[in-house]
Amino acid sequence: LGSFEPRNRDLISRDYRAHCADVLHFLRSYRAILDTNIHQISKSATRGNSDEIFQLCEEKIIPQWRNLWLRGNELTVPSLQDKPTLQAMKNFTELVLTPEFAQGPVWWRSFYKPAGYPGDFEIMNYVYDWQREGKDTYGQLLHRLGLDVSECIATRMHVVRKFIGEILRARPDAKHTKILSLGCGSAREIQLHLDDPAAPDTPVTFTLIDQEEKALTYAYEKSFPLTAFKKKHATLQALNVSFTDVLRGGKWLDELGPQDLIYSVGLIDYLVDKRARALAERLYERLRPGGTLIIGNMNDTPLSNIWPMEFITDWHLFYRTNEDMLAWTTQMANCQARTETEPTGRVRLLFAKKLDQPTA
Repeated sequence: LGSFEPRNRDLISRDYRAHCADVLHFLRSYRAILDTNIHQISKSATRGNSDEIFQLCEEKIIPQWRNLWLRGNELTVPSLQDKPTLQAMKNFTELVLTPEFAQGPVWWRSFYKPAGYPGDFEIMNYVYDWQREGKDTYGQLLHRLGLDVSECIATRMHVVRKFIGEILRARPDAKHTKILSLGCGSAREIQLHLDDPAAPDTPVTFTLIDQEEKALTYAYEKSFPLTAFKKKHATLQALNVSFTDVLRGGKWLDELGPQDLIYSVGLIDYLVDKRARALAERLYERLRPGGTLIIGNMNDTPLSNIWPMEFITDWHLFYRTNEDMLAWTTQMANCQARTETEPTGRVRLLFAKKLDQPTA
């Protein structure tokens, strides 16, 4: 009951209280519009088009939502270094806004975490599939707002998918390529690569690593048949490795041998900087000369995911800058490093290439 104590309530600014009220009013205004129009459609002799109503609302709601999202970031980011204020604001948000947003499936799953941890592969699939989900039109519209926040999950995946294609096109046909995905989730980028008739069919082994057996099973079952019928020179293997064992490294990683590409785009932003750097260095050591390590991390930017993820869904991540991520590479031998953002600008990707020869 601590969050109800006056001294905790006083930690929440009037501006933030007003902002949450504005967000709730904004959402319920759209619910009223939808309820009125759907009711009229159900009474009409000639049934109307609920899809058209959804699309009209979708067109208007997204830019309005992004303005509220940006304002949420402005009001909450200063609290991140003040634990009592941060917790009070999160508790307030979860009481006032989360129940409303949770009517959208992607918000519900993000907050309640039925897999036992945030960011499970089912959430990734929501974003990749981009379908209307929800028990009614209002729930579907809320789900659409969640997809807007999560869009960077799909766009970062496509950056990696493109890089996989570039590596395989650049390799001699007879030379075997080894690619490792750490925290693979549903491994949609590999599935899309294998299913793409324009993608090269060269000798390659994809190694999928995840702590969740369901994620590995899903990824393997979606991708493995494609190695038999569409990319016959590709092989696939899956390893169930706990999060703890991932951080420790060890024999399982050594046994995989040197890799041409190692990537992890949804794992390291859960780690404090010391552990993030140590894992990045450990993965880099497992590259062949000429190989590349790709690390994805939520970007520190004005329209970052901090407010919707941290405050509405209690999904904690570390947000980092170009300088933060490049600092991980300072002890990597023969490293050529750069970062870039995917199209939304909300995920930053570090590319660390192990050069054949030392840099001058």
